[in-house]
Amino acid sequence: MIEPMGKIKPLFDRVMQLRREMAWILVGQAIGFVGGFIGIKVLTNILGPAGYGQLALGLTIAGFFNLFIYGPIANVVSRFYSVCRERGTLSAYFAVLKKSHKVLAAALVALSLAAGAIGWILAGREWGLLIGISALFGVVSGINASYVALQSAIRDRKVVALHQGADVWIRIGLSILFLYLFHKSGYTALIGYLAGTLLVTISQNIFARRKSEIAGQWSESAFSRESFTEFYRYAVPFVLWSGIAYVTIYGDRWILQALFGEKEVGIYSALYQIASSPINILFAMINQLVTPIIFERAGALTSLEQFQRSSYLLRQTVLIMTMIYAVLIVLTYLFSNVLVTLLTSRDFVAYHNILWIIALSLSIFNLGQLLTTKGLYCNKPRIYLLPKMIQTLSFVLCAFLLGNRYGIPGVAGGLCISSLVHLFLVILANSRLNADNSLSTVV
Repeated sequence: MIEPMGKIKPLFDRVMQLRREMAWILVGQAIGFVGGFIGIKVLTNILGPAGYGQLALGLTIAGFFNLFIYGPIANVVSRFYSVCRERGTLSAYFAVLKKSHKVLAAALVALSLAAGAIGWILAGREWGLLIGISALFGVVSGINASYVALQSAIRDRKVVALHQGADVWIRIGLSILFLYLFHKSGYTALIGYLAGTLLVTISQNIFARRKSEIAGQWSESAFSRESFTEFYRYAVPFVLWSGIAYVTIYGDRWILQALFGEKEVGIYSALYQIASSPINILFAMINQLVTPIIFERAGALTSLEQFQRSSYLLRQTVLIMTMIYAVLIVLTYLFSNVLVTLLTSRDFVAYHNILWIIALSLSIFNLGQLLTTKGLYCNKPRIYLLPKMIQTLSFVLCAFLLGNRYGIPGVAGGLCISSLVHLFLVILANSRLNADNSLSTVV
């Protein structure tokens, strides 16, 4: 009788821990979700389609830094925390990451100021400010993303949830304040984004260094060239992906800008934000809750059991997310008019019927992204390079051709087609990975 109870108690403790973690993730995402929709409503009314389009283009500039530089670093932070903890090399882990962030921040701030000055000279004051402020926002939000990845790896859900929720509200609140106090333009709103995320990043640093698990290793001078090389090799494929991902994530705005102008960019961006908010929040929750657990189960991947347990959890996660996304797409289709009317102004409502297409596209794409976790915990992210290249080419071709013929709905259709290509090719890459390992089968 004692033995079964001894097995049940650890299982019960794990379930209760997951419930607490999920509760905090839900709190954080709910706060951000509400703040994001309020931001869409207020900013679309203050700026109008053209001004909101300028803000959206500015955010694509910030996204450049996140995708090419800080996105790969965040993946290193997330993946190697459990590995270095298992090896007993956390001091080297923190030393390498701190030095990398300091060097990059100094170089990128100088680059941001130079880019803003060049933009001012070539395109005028407004575009110069937009470029410079957007780039600085990209640097700050990228550093903040590394702290989110670290806290998620440690599974400190409360700190992650509160900071993510606060980030949205402070950014939106300061943007609205600055727009009322100063010039109503995209770069003014971006000043609010920059100031808000900077405050949150400072707070992230304070909270991270208070953790006993971090504090004991944070200040040790243990820079390891071996660790740096290992992190670098892991991150390089993500840098290569970034050019591909940038086109996929932000290319639709620039295609619309080239074909039509800022007004169409603003309309599409508002609809994209409405459709993507629940889809991406669910994806972020899974990344924060399940991905660190998958990485923990995989560990350094030295045994068959580690591979099988991580594969099983990934399969179950994909199945659950597919069912949830299906429900969201149906709801978006049924209530698109109501949602766009409620969350924007009348200038945006005429295109409400493409909301469900964007939701479908993002759902399919995110399922493909979730499946790439397979290659990440096998430390083989390079296997997704070719699939992502093909997906990007299909996106540019379809979005441009369909957009040129059908306008905003055509760009949304191109996004959907490329997402299907992405999902199919990732599944194909995973099947080859399983065949190479001859260990298990994944979706």
